[in-house]
Amino acid sequence: MSSSRHSVRLLAIAEQDLQEIVSYVAGENVSAALALADRIEQDLRRLASHPYLGKIPSDEKLAGLGYRVLLVENYLIFYTVSAKTILVHRIIHGARDLPGLFPST
Repeated sequence: MSSSRHSVRLLAIAEQDLQEIVSYVAGENVSAALALADRIEQDLRRLASHPYLGKIPSDEKLAGLGYRVLLVENYLIFYTVSAKTILVHRIIHGARDLPGLFPST
């Protein structure tokens, strides 16, 4: 079974999310932070071949906006899929208030 490859692009806010997550975890355990960053980057690469790997969010607002979500440890990667591009909108801890972090349409 072959699947076409998508390019994966992180929006600026998602890049900032990732930097903040790694910095926060590194404050407690540097090796855990590096391992988490590697795991997130690995799963983002997997999305290039498997764009629908993530689930449709249970939140109706987010689902209606076309988001998909991929769980990596305690973190949620929110992204949208277009013809050949995956846009990563946010990478956030699962305990955060999700709808409040996304712009409304």
